[in-house]
Amino acid sequence: METCVNISKNLSVNRSNVFWMIILITLLARPAYAQEELWEELNDKASTLMQERRYADAIKVGERALKVAEETFPPNHPYIATSKNLLGTLYRTYGRFAEAEPLFRQALAIYKEGLGLDHPNVAMVLQSLADMYLAQDKYDEAEPLYKQSLRIYENAFGSDHSQVVAALNSLGGLFQDQGKYRDAVPLYERALSIEEKIYGSDNPNIATSLNNLATLYYSLGDNGKAESLYIRALELYEKVYGKEHPFVATVLLNMVDFYEGTGKRDKAEELARRVEEIQSRYE
Repeated sequence: METCVNISKNLSVNRSNVFWMIILITLLARPAYAQEELWEELNDKASTLMQERRYADAIKVGERALKVAEETFPPNHPYIATSKNLLGTLYRTYGRFAEAEPLFRQALAIYKEGLGLDHPNVAMVLQSLADMYLAQDKYDEAEPLYKQSLRIYENAFGSDHSQVVAALNSLGGLFQDQGKYRDAVPLYERALSIEEKIYGSDNPNIATSLNNLATLYYSLGDNGKAESLYIRALELYEKVYGKEHPFVATVLLNMVDFYEGTGKRDKAEELARRVEEIQSRYE
């Protein structure tokens, strides 16, 4: 029969064991937590560099982020899929399609297994894959992926959502690249209508749809409507980003083509000089 002293000693030993177990668990967990923080920092930095169009730097950081993710997390962890999708996007931007495609497909498999077939992250990677095929003029491969992505976003978020707008613009761009302008027009018009509901008519978020629609109307011979849409898109971008932003140059390039095609060469040359000045700042 144990004495009170023995019981007290045993309790003291047990408390000591528990204390050291807690310390050990904490020490073991700290490196993993630090690695997760490092991954988040690298992933965010790669995304920022990509937005700044510093693609070579972004690729280096993105490759390191993926390495950290693969060393830290289980093979099917969503963070690994996130890094693979980001790095694939960077490779695609550089035309490194053979390296981009397996990353996209691996990210897609991870998201499908972990999140389900109809999760928005699945749609995101489908869109990345479709963008890669579009960049290679593989229209037949890209179209079903864009449509699948659009369906997932509509089911997940409803009809009036920014992700639906992005999917509509992507599918419209696919048709536009193939010269299927009349198929593209209703997609761009729907995208513009949704954006105006979400943001209002004077928000720069609608400038992409305005620019896309303007190009289509020019291709269809409706020059008056095209010019007014180009001007509206240009004014929105300039208002928010300033007159020397790459988004401004994108619209100006389209306007140069438009004015050259409609015989207004002086106007085209004036805008072309602006484009050169903007591009020289980002070389």
